Amino acid sequence: RWGLQGDFLIDRDLKDDQGGVSGDRYFLTGSYGIFDWICFDSKIGAGNVSWHNSNPGNLNYNTGFAGGYGFRIRGPENRDLGIKTVAGFQHISIHPRTTCPANDKHRVIIDDWQGSVLISKDIGNFVPYLGARYGTVDYIKWVNEHDRRRIKSKKMAGIVIGMDYMVAGDTRLNIEGDFVDGEELSIGISRDF
Repeated sequence: RWGLQGDFLIDRDLKDDQGGVSGDRYFLTGSYGIFDWICFDSKIGAGNVSWHNSNPGNLNYNTGFAGGYGFRIRGPENRDLGIKTVAGFQHISIHPRTTCPANDKHRVIIDDWQGSVLISKDIGNFVPYLGARYGTVDYIKWVNEHDRRRIKSKKMAGIVIGMDYMVAGDTRLNIEGDFVDGEELSIGISRDF
C-alpha cells in the first residue's frame, strides 16, 4: 500500500511544567505485508514543530526532515460480523531546522513513540474503528549545541477514533483523531497494490 498523509499535532502537554508542543507533518507512506498477519509501515516527509512555553517563550521551528516506521499485527476477528482487531507500534521522528531567538541556537528533535490496539467493524465501504494507545512524544532540545534535555509527555494513555472509507476500488480515505493524552488529527489517502 502506498499513500499520502497529513498528521496534525494540535497539542501535547509536557511534564514538569514545560508547556506543550504542536506541529504539522506531511508524509509519503508505504506498507508491506510480509505475511497475512503482519505488515511493516514506513513514512518519509517533512514536518515543523512549535514549543509553547513561558521560558524562553514560544519557539517555532521551520520545516525539516520527518520519518517513521512501525508494524501492525492482525488479531482475532469475526468475519461473519465484519469485526477485526489489530495491534501496532509506531515511531515517528521530526527534525526541524534550528531557530535562533535572542542569540541562542535552539535545536530540537521530536520522537513520537506509540503502541495501539484497535477494533473495527466493516459496514460496506465504511470501516469505523476505536481503540486505545499508549506512548509519549519526547521533546529533545539543545541550546547552543549543548545543554541537552529530553522532556516527555505529561499523559501517556489516549483514545483513538477513526474510519476508513473505500473511495473507489483499492483506494481508501482515512481520518483519525487521537484524544485524552493530547489532540491529534490525521488525514490520508492510500491505494492497495
